[in-house]
Amino acid sequence: MQDPLGQTQHEMLDATSPRPAVPWALVLLIVWCAVEGTIFTVTLRPTMSELLADLTGFTVNPIALVLVLWFFLTIIIAGSYACIQVLQDAIAARQIGNIVQMIVVQIVVAMFQVLFLYRELVDQFTPWLAQQGVTLSIGATFGLAFCGWLGVRGMTWYLFGRSGAPALIAVLNRPAGMQR
Repeated sequence: MQDPLGQTQHEMLDATSPRPAVPWALVLLIVWCAVEGTIFTVTLRPTMSELLADLTGFTVNPIALVLVLWFFLTIIIAGSYACIQVLQDAIAARQIGNIVQMIVVQIVVAMFQVLFLYRELVDQFTPWLAQQGVTLSIGATFGLAFCGWLGVRGMTWYLFGRSGAPALIAVLNRPAGMQR
């Protein structure tokens, strides 16, 4: 349906829908990535500590491990939102090559996050589920982890990711030495 000015109903709804200001959304996106990185650092620390101790034969400094793990996970989580934005831009521009490339990248990112982050999170409350009489198979664990990943990405994209991700990409693409 078009109005007399030539706008479709979707364009009118999108133009009138409330959107947060870009700086606010960017700050929220960065804070959310840090919070999510903190949650996954707490859930992954025992596994990573044990893995690194087995590989190196030495006990890893827990503070250094937490700092490196948090920084790494926060960057990966922020990169996931940047990938979604690039995918959205490629779909809008109908660039088939970029669409396929970003879908592959997003699948790899989703697999990494589901296998190593969200599965660990699900495993943290599996003992509680066992006390309630619920036993999760490996398929159910991965399914629940994928649904958690999809829900978190969808919720944050809808709330502030769609406004914060373009600003995040713009900040990262800024030439070095640029003063504001």
